[in-house]
Amino acid sequence: MSLTTEMQGKIYASLDDGYKQVKFFQDQVVILDDDKSDWDNAIFKVDSELFGEIQIVNRAIDDVKDAYQDHFTGVTSCRSDLIWVATNHNTSPTPSLWNFVCVKLNENGYTAMMNQLAEDFPGGNLVGVNSEFFYYLNPATGLTTTSPTNAVTGAEQGTTNSYTHDADTFRFGFAPKNYYGLKYYVDPYQLDIGDTFVTSFIGTVNSGSNQLTVMSPVGSTGQDPSVSPIYQTGQIVRCDKEGVFTTTTKIIGINTGTADLAQIPTTGAAGVVTTNSSTVNILSLDIVAGAGVSAFESISFSILDNPTTGPVGVISDVTSNGEVYKVNQKYHAVPSTSNFSGEGATFSVFTNASGGIATVGISTTTGGVAIDIIGAGGLGYSNGDTITIAGTSIGMGAGTTANDLSFTVKTIQDGRFRYGFILHDNPVHWPKPRDPQTVGIMQTANLGIGGRISLDNSGDPKGSQSWDPELNGYEVPMDPSNPTVLTRVDPPTVGADKSYWKVGFQTAPTPNNGTGILAYEGQSVNNVENNALGALLSTLSACSSDSNTNISNALGILTTREASFTDEDGRNNLLVDATNALREERNDLCMRIWGNRTAIGDLNNKITRFESLRGFINMETIEDIIE
Repeated sequence: MSLTTEMQGKIYASLDDGYKQVKFFQDQVVILDDDKSDWDNAIFKVDSELFGEIQIVNRAIDDVKDAYQDHFTGVTSCRSDLIWVATNHNTSPTPSLWNFVCVKLNENGYTAMMNQLAEDFPGGNLVGVNSEFFYYLNPATGLTTTSPTNAVTGAEQGTTNSYTHDADTFRFGFAPKNYYGLKYYVDPYQLDIGDTFVTSFIGTVNSGSNQLTVMSPVGSTGQDPSVSPIYQTGQIVRCDKEGVFTTTTKIIGINTGTADLAQIPTTGAAGVVTTNSSTVNILSLDIVAGAGVSAFESISFSILDNPTTGPVGVISDVTSNGEVYKVNQKYHAVPSTSNFSGEGATFSVFTNASGGIATVGISTTTGGVAIDIIGAGGLGYSNGDTITIAGTSIGMGAGTTANDLSFTVKTIQDGRFRYGFILHDNPVHWPKPRDPQTVGIMQTANLGIGGRISLDNSGDPKGSQSWDPELNGYEVPMDPSNPTVLTRVDPPTVGADKSYWKVGFQTAPTPNNGTGILAYEGQSVNNVENNALGALLSTLSACSSDSNTNISNALGILTTREASFTDEDGRNNLLVDATNALREERNDLCMRIWGNRTAIGDLNNKITRFESLRGFINMETIEDIIE
């Protein structure tokens, strides 16, 4: 028996064994996932019961908000939600002179307002882009006072200078009330086998722009971005805010930049520090945003893997540069590049007697391109991806792309790759079962999610975020350009948010010295003497007894429902404990599924290696040398 024949036998035996093992582990995934379904159903039912109880309380909170709203509409209007914001103060005359503009109360802060006023009143000395506070005429006292523009600047001013501000100072005219929610913690291994979720983050994007800024430091989820980047081209991006993306949106490029992470209302976001500049990822998208998202909104973006990824299965018509290539050539194991995240596919390229390459098919007579057995079809390709073979890889000179070959592909989703992970050659960089962990508030669409839940009434901003729990409390380098810069990693500050009851003011802005003619939003007054500021406010009629009674009744109902829900001996705490106990059993099955999927990925790497070796052994040139 020849040496090559003996080696071929060993390779075929290894391949046969590898395929059998892959099938075994795939069957185990299906069996374990079926076992898991009983726990899924039980958890979903308990979560649904809890979620329904929470909705009852939150609706009562909103009913109070609606009752207050009656004070600002129609014939029952008896409160104002407008204020005078100062744009300029001239201290030269005695008394000094003020300019004001009429602005509506905003529970989300006044950062955008200050930026707009800086454009509308360019000569004003009290407004400007990135202003940290502003002056307004206090409706209760008729005196000017200061307010921070948002929660972050309010907290900073309360501790760093003479202002008496805190995180909620800017919400004057509102009465905050914390919502209730179910806070979930989900690790990668706890996701369903068909779940394509990758990560979640607070992001910013401008309307009409395709540049999405990730408001978390590079590497805050634990992955080494140079080896196993969490963001990849071809991934799908979704946004919690309606109107931002109107169609399926994918990543087409990944870069880094700097951002001020202190702007984020979720001040405990993973890896967030108080420095002015942190290195962050900037994702280029294949479409522009229909609506903008600022950091102050705490809007979450989620990243999903493309569900159609896999090895290259079929290639489309090949585009070449005509009959310009070396004649009668056979090239094997030719590397390629993809316009998205696919990698590893190699090809055979033949040229004909005229130096041409057939558009379809491959033969020594017509030339052409085909998937090479050596390296097979790679991994991570999506249907419709464009693959390029450099002309330099098939004997053409450097310096031009005109001789490159290109074609689109269809991928294989089943077969030996089904349920398996795409694994790096180094096991250190394999997907981690507990990293990144995503923290968020449960909604109707994701009941049953997570390996653990808890009741939340913190009032922290809503918005799911991912982080690496193993880095909790550590200061770690997250700037790839400067490893000496350390960032402290803290758990994401995520909650069910607050309801802001608009209580308003008994006085309303008036532009004509208290004549009773009320100001409208956007109206301005100039050169008002400092001793005449009180005349810019007019006292409104008292609210009706019916209106006040409606508010009192709504508050009474809320108090009753809230007390019932939070009763320490009540059933809701029991339900939380019960659903977490159910989750523990499900988590065990999920971890076993994860282990099987990892085994499939590892086996596929070995099978691909043996397929490549078989391709080499079967090549006439290699066989002659061995023999």
